Amino acid sequence: MAATVAKTQVPDLSAGISPASASHAAIHSVNESAMAVAGDRNVEPLPPTRKFELNDFRLVRTLGTGTFARVCLVCPAGSSPQSADQSNIKYYAMKILRKTEVIKLKQIDHVRHERAILADVAGHPFITNLRATFADRDSLYMVLDYVPGGELFSYLRKFRRFDEPTARFYAAEIVLVLQYLHEDQGGVAYRDLKPENLLLDADGHIKFVDFGFAKRLGNQGDRPVETYTLCGTPEYLAPEVIHNKGHTAAVDWWALGILVYEFLTGYPPFWHQNPIEIYKQIVEKPVLFPQNPQYHQKHRTSSFLFAPLTGQRGWETLAAAPGASRNTPSSET
Repeated sequence: MAATVAKTQVPDLSAGISPASASHAAIHSVNESAMAVAGDRNVEPLPPTRKFELNDFRLVRTLGTGTFARVCLVCPAGSSPQSADQSNIKYYAMKILRKTEVIKLKQIDHVRHERAILADVAGHPFITNLRATFADRDSLYMVLDYVPGGELFSYLRKFRRFDEPTARFYAAEIVLVLQYLHEDQGGVAYRDLKPENLLLDADGHIKFVDFGFAKRLGNQGDRPVETYTLCGTPEYLAPEVIHNKGHTAAVDWWALGILVYEFLTGYPPFWHQNPIEIYKQIVEKPVLFPQNPQYHQKHRTSSFLFAPLTGQRGWETLAAAPGASRNTPSSET
């Protein structure tokens, strides 16, 4: 697949949700970008000829913490974040994983998968770039591009919900990433699609981060390989993951449906403080859409956005759903 990314006007979330007009008409222009920017990948890794260590970087601040890892904003050790001239300072996001916690929580395979997959997908316009990895006695380190726009989750909470054009815009970019992972990267299942794992770059485009649950499943003959690990975030798990009868990369399409539902309504369709109750809702209850005539009138052409929740999994069925042809990208080889 050739790949180019048009300079499209994206939703201006800094000033509020932009209207439907010009900001989303160019979604078709993104349709060839499922792999990378051909001839202009703009991937400039840190020097590959040297071995890095923690002293090569200056810690600026902590960006986030997780169960066994934390992410810090860093810059090269020779840089000064307090300098008046910030134009030449390159910032990175450093993911620090404590070895003892990785082993204790049995995350060794997940860490290996994350590193390998991030290395393979470097240069995709909607996935954060892995620049370098290294280790010391206590920790593993991944140096990634810093994405300055923050989590899409923050904007969703700020505005409570997105209008349909904004939801379509971001859904289209997510679809491109999933199509790329599933078809061009040997059946990679992302398995943790949620607004907290989607960042916005300086131009307002999506960047996938945190590939900790990603796994390359591949195919056996003409059938996708199944895996049985229960992983992900409860609200976004597909029924087959909960049933533990084997699942494929198709679970990402279910998560997309949950995510778009949340974009448009402001809340996920299944929720409870107890994760076990969430699992019960997912496997036993149908997806209930808001009982509001105005809502259904407004989103009557958006059934493609919810197609994954009605059993339509995969790019082909999503693209064929009503309303898809208006603003969603098409696959070209």
